[in-house]
Amino acid sequence: MKRTHTLGFDAKYANAETDGIGSYCRFVARAIATAYPENTYLRMYTPAHLPNADYEALTEMPNVESMEPDGELWRRLKRLWRMWHVSKDAKRGDVELFHGLANSLPYGLARRGIRSVVTIHDLRFIRYPNHFNIIDRILREFMMRSACRRADRIIAASETTKRDLRKLLRVNPEKIDVVYQGCNPIYNEPIGDEQVAAVREKYQLPKNYILNVGEIEERKNIGLIIEALAELPESVELVVAGKQSSYTKRLKRRIKSLGVEKRVHFRNVAQNDKPALYKGADIFIYPSHFEGFAVEILEALSVGVPVIATRGSSLEEAGGDKTIYVSPRDCGEMVEAIERILADEKLQSAMISAGKRHTRHFRSEVTAYGIMKCYERIGIELEIE
Repeated sequence: MKRTHTLGFDAKYANAETDGIGSYCRFVARAIATAYPENTYLRMYTPAHLPNADYEALTEMPNVESMEPDGELWRRLKRLWRMWHVSKDAKRGDVELFHGLANSLPYGLARRGIRSVVTIHDLRFIRYPNHFNIIDRILREFMMRSACRRADRIIAASETTKRDLRKLLRVNPEKIDVVYQGCNPIYNEPIGDEQVAAVREKYQLPKNYILNVGEIEERKNIGLIIEALAELPESVELVVAGKQSSYTKRLKRRIKSLGVEKRVHFRNVAQNDKPALYKGADIFIYPSHFEGFAVEILEALSVGVPVIATRGSSLEEAGGDKTIYVSPRDCGEMVEAIERILADEKLQSAMISAGKRHTRHFRSEVTAYGIMKCYERIGIELEIE
């Protein structure tokens, strides 16, 4: 008879964020719950249960349950509950292993006999300290060092993150497993021309466009695409889909100085509309200086779009062999890559086909297997269904 293992997950971001780390947290939990439906029970610990359709769909699975603070005191002291009291609640819920999905772990797990794993996404607060205020930076480093020290195992989001953990935090590499995430299953569903047309009309997009999706911040290096746009034919237009920030103002000043205002379109796009947004693009461009892992590249490849990314961090891990990589500081190289793809339909087809093959390495069952092997190393043995 199979034994059912009760696993605890830090679900703050799974519930609170629709993409980014939130998407990763839900992907991992769903992958485990789907791969091992008969011998796992997942308790998702979130400090507040916020409206989130994707999270609700996850917790409707028969072996997944959402857990919130018990009692008025802990509902008021959410941060303290998440960091200090969750371990007590997990023990009371018979949790054998707790997985911190977002760079941190609650305290008291080992004292209560609960094994632990933490996922580390990136160390950008060390690589780019000027992007964080000093207090935020100190707290992030303290929490990450503490979690890495206390965890029985560490999952790194990429080989790049594993190298940074070894070099920047002096973590023993023997303690680290690299397990890649995949993307939301909506990016693997068929997308018809009518869906693309509807999204184009809804967001008032040009008929032909190159695309960037993600946070609009300096590290993402969207300025490189803007500079390249000024050297490309006027028929080439850019759509930037992401939440605007103070950095957007700097971008818009540069856009105006280059005279390309009418060719750049900033949009906030709903999650369910993003697959059709990708599908309608001629090229997806992700010129970031640094990423722990770029799930947006996987999203584009899954939908079927040629991708240009930059060399130097984990983007090559996400993009595979047939994505075109350029220097994050070379505008000429970016212009050449865009022109090359737009002018060659055979190249476009080859990149799309190769990209779809590459995404098979990031299927949910592959992620579930990698995490299961990590759990096995600290005594939680699961059997694939």
